[in-house]
Amino acid sequence: MRGGAVSESAPIYYEEMSKVAGKENDKQSITLIATDDAYNFGDYITLRSRTGHKPQVLTDRGAIISERMAGMMDAKVGDTITVTDSSGTERKVRVDGITEMHIGHFMFMTSGGYKHVFGEKYQSNAYMVRLKNHETSNVESRSAKLIKLDGAKGIVQNTTSKKQVATIVDLPDQIMEVLILAAELLAVVILYNLTNLNVSERIRELPTIKVLGGLGVLVYRRLKTVDMLGALKSVE
Repeated sequence: MRGGAVSESAPIYYEEMSKVAGKENDKQSITLIATDDAYNFGDYITLRSRTGHKPQVLTDRGAIISERMAGMMDAKVGDTITVTDSSGTERKVRVDGITEMHIGHFMFMTSGGYKHVFGEKYQSNAYMVRLKNHETSNVESRSAKLIKLDGAKGIVQNTTSKKQVATIVDLPDQIMEVLILAAELLAVVILYNLTNLNVSERIRELPTIKVLGGLGVLVYRRLKTVDMLGALKSVE
């Protein structure tokens, strides 16, 4: 934590909890993060409402949960929710706020809130770390080095969540590009067929026009002009 690549770090309590909920009524994973430094917690994780970006303040009364978790449990501010800790014990938690987070289920508490809910003394078991270089390649490289330490049990990176969000956001754009390309190809095929049909009809008229004294060159120019105007009109 005192390495030159680390900008700052803070001790936290980290635990994977669960809840049977959702449309499929299956077991959902919930990440609990508790801190004894609520004042500087915002340097690592931004807690704010989606509407108006109103800051959500950690208190000792309950927890701030992610918006996705609130939607899963149909919870509102002031409600009391029930979650299951890693030992299988159900814990009741008051919802003090809902923060704008759309990936994963998270619950944030203070050390006082943790003691109130779990009835145990708060003790940190992990660190939140900010690197000086935020590039994905550097994060992955530093994570690989940290996981080799004897005291490291696991590492959770936010780069994985960012990649998931980027994939979800980019997917509609890729689909639209395919649809636009298909529409353009279809337009070319339709215009080509219509032009051929128009020319075929005009060729049938050509002998009649010649019999009436029309010149072939003028007739062909007329056909080309009509076809070009028709194509431009179709594009519009």
